[in-house]
Amino acid sequence: MPAYPIYQNIRHTALRVVTRFLALIPLFSVLAACATAQPAATPPRTSISWPVGSAEGKVVWVRNITSPADIGIGTGLWQRMLDVVSGGDNSSIVRPHSVLRTAAGGLYLADPGRGVVHGLDITNRAYTVISGREGVPLRSPIGLAEDNLGRLYITDSMTAMVYRFTPGDGSLKPLLSQPMERPTGIAFNPVNKLLYVADTLASQIVVIDQNGLIKWRIGKHGEGEAGFNRPTDLVIDARGQIYVTDSLNFRITVLTPEGQVVRQFGAPGDAGGSFSRPKGIAVDSVGNIYIADALIDAVQVFNQNGALQLLFGRNGSDPGQFWLPSGLFIDRYDQIYVADTYNRRIQIFRYLPHGSDEDEGNDADLFDKPLKPSH
Repeated sequence: MPAYPIYQNIRHTALRVVTRFLALIPLFSVLAACATAQPAATPPRTSISWPVGSAEGKVVWVRNITSPADIGIGTGLWQRMLDVVSGGDNSSIVRPHSVLRTAAGGLYLADPGRGVVHGLDITNRAYTVISGREGVPLRSPIGLAEDNLGRLYITDSMTAMVYRFTPGDGSLKPLLSQPMERPTGIAFNPVNKLLYVADTLASQIVVIDQNGLIKWRIGKHGEGEAGFNRPTDLVIDARGQIYVTDSLNFRITVLTPEGQVVRQFGAPGDAGGSFSRPKGIAVDSVGNIYIADALIDAVQVFNQNGALQLLFGRNGSDPGQFWLPSGLFIDRYDQIYVADTYNRRIQIFRYLPHGSDEDEGNDADLFDKPLKPSH
């Protein structure tokens, strides 16, 4: 007799679940009919130009991505059913911090607001999500990098670990045997096949191989030439040079693959050419250096000598406006991907140098086209 009330409660709970499921069947039928997503309509272009000094150029806004649906990706019938039952859209972007376009053309977004990495397969119009699994507590993914074998590396600032995701088998495994202090930015060097990680709290750049072995460390806490003060992001160009956002020293440090300082530029300030809260960094095909400054809600573009070329963006939610932008990525078409963090979206732009015209062979919206082969 004492077990009967427990059995009765289980029976009632099961009946409620079944009843709710049956009530949703008509809705699932509608969702099934809509499961194949149609390509998203191409939004009108917005041409935005911010020449600074004597430099001229044009940044053309291409599109926003706030969810897989913005690029014609449906989440599928079973994902839609799960969203209905759970009461939310599990593919929504909450707080994107970094963005990566892979050599195969996929798009990955690190979203610490949800504790996941969104994967958008543009070619096959498919959506996947990389999340914490048993034994792998992904909690606050920050940085993304791809190696020469197409494997994805993810830094997690809360678990203080670097993880490797292999798209072929979907595995997610810790790369390091011991955590760092707080890993953030990460980049793969195509010259020596090593990974460079910004360990922000340690004020160092940590160099590791693809087996997770730490090879050496670059820098120490300080303001001198060899010092860093909370570095956050980094990028590596085709020659192997490392560009580091030295956040609280308000400067960019350029290094050789071995860690020697090549040059530095920047100073604190809230006007163009200075830094207030520099974060994401990227380099285009001609060597222009792009830095997202979160506190002035803009992206600044410098040449290799550290001279300001362009500044685009301001606070807001319209195309070309930002709210605390963070990560940057530039693909082989020189399309610029900006993690517009608190607007909960990725904005895509294309830089057109002086004398070019997007209507004469320089189509601004190259997002859906296959990437050019790497050299």
